[in-house]
Amino acid sequence: MKRIIIIALFLGSVLPALAQEKPRLYTIASPFERYTHYLATVRYTAAVPMGSFKDNYIDKSSFRNASVSIEWVLRNAPLSIGGEIGSSYFEKRVPRALYDGQDGTISAVQTRTVSQYPVELFANYLFLPRTSQVQPYIQISGGGSILDYTVYYGTLSSQDQKIRFKYGIGAGSRFFFKKDGTFGLDVRVKYDGTAYKYDYIDKGISSVNGSIGLFYRWW
Repeated sequence: MKRIIIIALFLGSVLPALAQEKPRLYTIASPFERYTHYLATVRYTAAVPMGSFKDNYIDKSSFRNASVSIEWVLRNAPLSIGGEIGSSYFEKRVPRALYDGQDGTISAVQTRTVSQYPVELFANYLFLPRTSQVQPYIQISGGGSILDYTVYYGTLSSQDQKIRFKYGIGAGSRFFFKKDGTFGLDVRVKYDGTAYKYDYIDKGISSVNGSIGLFYRWW
């Protein structure tokens, strides 16, 4: 009987240990950590005019802005670089007034507009590892903007079209839907400036933009 009890105790201590999962000799890092990978983002943006642009021309916020970006997340540095294209639109209607023109004085409702189609390069500095589920960053950008300045006086209009230098600085964060996942949300706040001088605009176009985007990454 004692022998049976001893055997039972021995098996009771040995069998659970044998049933446990064998320890891993090594763990393979995520491919997003091992390799340079890519990230595409589609953003919707709300913009608030700033400075003399707000004071002299348009003081209304804009909700007609969007952009698409593609970037390369570097393997050996906490950086990513990429390009972004987008569109933005500001508009303000001024009550009817008298305006002097080439054909004399007219009475009209004035509608002020600015459209931009920026093409920019940017660099992000990433504060946390690429495997983090939350990834805050800061950003600088620069490029060119295809710009359309149009003021309507009823059915008449005054227009100027140019390509001008555009720049920006911002901060944001990415939130992955799951750890080491491929999809997530991007939230960003950014100051944008465009070097432009014409008519009502004498010190450039500036705004603060808040955006939310959906991104996908791959390698």
